[in-house]
Amino acid sequence: MPQKYDEAGATKPFDRQQPQSAARGRKSVRQRKQALFARTFLYAVTVILCSLLLAIYALNIANDALALMKPSSTMEVYIAKGSTVSAIARELKDAGLIEHRWSFKLFAKLTGNDGNFQYGTYVLNTDMDYLELVTNLQRTAAFLETVRVTIPEGYELREIVDALERKKVCSAEALWEAINTHSFDYWFLEGLPERDNRLEGYFFPDTYEFFEDSDADTVAKKFLDNFGNKFTAEMAARAEELGMTVDQVVTLASIIEREAAGEADRGKVASVFHNRLNSNQYSLLQSCATVQYILKECKPVLSVADTKIESPYNTYLHAGLPVGPIASPGLASLKAALYPETTGYYFFVVAADGTHIFSTTFAEHQAAVGRAGSSRGTGAVGS
Repeated sequence: MPQKYDEAGATKPFDRQQPQSAARGRKSVRQRKQALFARTFLYAVTVILCSLLLAIYALNIANDALALMKPSSTMEVYIAKGSTVSAIARELKDAGLIEHRWSFKLFAKLTGNDGNFQYGTYVLNTDMDYLELVTNLQRTAAFLETVRVTIPEGYELREIVDALERKKVCSAEALWEAINTHSFDYWFLEGLPERDNRLEGYFFPDTYEFFEDSDADTVAKKFLDNFGNKFTAEMAARAEELGMTVDQVVTLASIIEREAAGEADRGKVASVFHNRLNSNQYSLLQSCATVQYILKECKPVLSVADTKIESPYNTYLHAGLPVGPIASPGLASLKAALYPETTGYYFFVVAADGTHIFSTTFAEHQAAVGRAGSSRGTGAVGS
């Protein structure tokens, strides 16, 4: 056995802890190497990720400045007299023409153009690069003629399109193409079913200012923007509470708009349709307005044959709501569809003076039709 000696030369047992200390030393070295590798690996990953993010951001800026992959869409921008480059950059960003205001301002400064902009209304395209935008904004703007258009509540989409064409806002052909084929990114249009005139009901009735010969997409967006501002989150929550989609609410509101003679009866008219939607006995809405939509005329008296026309809009044949709205409802009708009065009515008929007579039973309704001398109302035709 190996011996160890003390200072006096006496032997003592060999220290058996030495191999254990060596083992711990080797382990410590291994741990330091592992820690160093981990730090190096994390550093490398961080550098790579940062490089990728910077590269993506750089590509995004390059696309913004050079318009490498920008979609093409015409936009109208108004630049006020005396606008700073910061204000102009904000207008361009709000119009969707640029994404990064700071890079546009830097470009204008570096090219010596930050004080050379004109004022007025400009027609620009989203696929223009910074140089094209700057060049266009240095030219004297074309002062475009503006027109004011008032769209009444209850107008059908075809009537709105015709009115816009008459006012020289844009051609009916271009607007119909935009309505039926173009994609519009609005939350309330998500999940909209396929149908003709798919934006029927969403061109909110109001008074608008347009430039003559406007881009059709720009015109459509102005109507849709207004609808989005009017149909609030609270209204959307109420629709969900009723178990209805936004489209169903707009559809019901459009029928109420066409059926109600005025504010006084709007809530009761809404209650009749809600009662029928929740009834097994009276599941057909039997709204004359839906048949008039099919006929494309406000026929004062419908025939029994009219009510038998096969169409997904015919509420005399098909239970529940029609496939889509039949007109553009105003805010009052949208609210009536969401907050109807509480009644036991299932019928109404329009009297000669334009007011409504409401009934609970079919027998009461028949008597009311006789008194009114009219066939306009719910279930009135052929009664």
